[in-house]
Amino acid sequence: MKQMSRRKAPVLGIVLTATIGLSGCATDEPYKLPYFKFAKSYSSVSTQAVPVPLANDTWWMGFKDPVFNKLVERALAGNYDLEIAREKVIEAQANRDAVPGLLSLSPTATYRYGQSPGGTGSNTTRARLGLDWMLDPYGLRRQQIQAAGARIDIADAEEDAARLTVLLNLSNSYVDLRYNQRLLNLRRQQLASRRNAVTQTKQLFDQRAATTLDVVQTEALVAETQTQIPALIAAIRAGKTEIAVLTGVAPGRLGINLDDNASQPRPSKTLKTGVPADILRNRPDMKIAERSYYEAVTNVGIAQANMYPSLSLSGMIGYGKTSSGDGLEYSIGPTLNLPSLPMKSDKSRVAARQSAARQAYAGWQSAVLGSVSEVESALAAYQASRSAVVESQRRVRLNGEARDLTQELLRREGATIRDLISAEERIADADTALADNLRQLARNYVRLNIALGAGSQFGEPEEETVVAVKSASSVSN
Repeated sequence: MKQMSRRKAPVLGIVLTATIGLSGCATDEPYKLPYFKFAKSYSSVSTQAVPVPLANDTWWMGFKDPVFNKLVERALAGNYDLEIAREKVIEAQANRDAVPGLLSLSPTATYRYGQSPGGTGSNTTRARLGLDWMLDPYGLRRQQIQAAGARIDIADAEEDAARLTVLLNLSNSYVDLRYNQRLLNLRRQQLASRRNAVTQTKQLFDQRAATTLDVVQTEALVAETQTQIPALIAAIRAGKTEIAVLTGVAPGRLGINLDDNASQPRPSKTLKTGVPADILRNRPDMKIAERSYYEAVTNVGIAQANMYPSLSLSGMIGYGKTSSGDGLEYSIGPTLNLPSLPMKSDKSRVAARQSAARQAYAGWQSAVLGSVSEVESALAAYQASRSAVVESQRRVRLNGEARDLTQELLRREGATIRDLISAEERIADADTALADNLRQLARNYVRLNIALGAGSQFGEPEEETVVAVKSASSVSN
């Protein structure tokens, strides 16, 4: 077996010694968790709030609707957008594992047979094991792995965001479906009531207690109600189709009867808002923004590492056999790759990465402000819709009493048929307004929970998330 000459050995030793000395010259860009000065509580909350982990909160259970709970379970398991988000996590993990290692081995084996004109045949057999060792004194590969890890975190947070989107779309579709079903029932009840008014009006007309105009007006109300029914039926069918698609099945194959328990969903669960700082651990878009900033900072270090020389050690050991002889063969030696000159483009690339990092940090701050604003707006809308439902219920009750009194007066000839028509109109408007306010209450409940990030990690193992937040009271002015 051949040996390395004594002259070459010291050269290799010097190179390795210099490389070890450079190992302390890492180009890692220092990273600090972003900071934001949060208030103690949301401005719409009258009492002092406390931190609340909402990422695994099952807020939809607050509707106490078994049908809807089953739909949520189906959607979180079968929605295709959510499945795509899961696959993106797997893709990001594979990309991280695909980052080239510092050491690579490449075995090869060949066999050849040849014969010259008029000569004898010759056989050549060769087996080699190649070795490449990339020395990484500036931490290039480490930072590449860190950047790839950040992309995994981003993909994981995007899966959580996709879960929230599914919950939002499914909830709104279900709320709208029940609203349209309620309107359809109201219109059918109103149709029966107005047909009864037509009968009463005709009887009064026969008794010369009503005019032809009264008859025509009551019949017009019947026609008006009948024209509203087909559109509601179409909206109900469309809602059922949308719900089926969101659960990942073809329309008509849902297997859940959406006509049973057709009452409008109304939240009964005590609402938890937590404190503004909770959005950093509950909202996936906050994690996406923070991890994007981390990746941008890491990319600065990668660009800086590419400005320095790279050193690799390559070698080969093998066995060769030919017709003339056989034996071991080997080679080993360092390779030094110097950056291209001039270095203006490399420096510009570093400056661009630094700008991207500053943009990512500003983006995180903007996302925080936007998130707090979303929660504040959603909380105000939810509180307003609760008050509107109470007043609407009172309005329905009073108009119902007024209609009953009008019918009683009509029998005593103390009221006219026009008074009854007006009473019927008012009760119809009150019923419709109540249905709409119940719809808005449910949608605002959904909107608020989504804004809080509630349910974003439902069904996922809980993780301890470290965030850099301070309340306003803990920051010195």
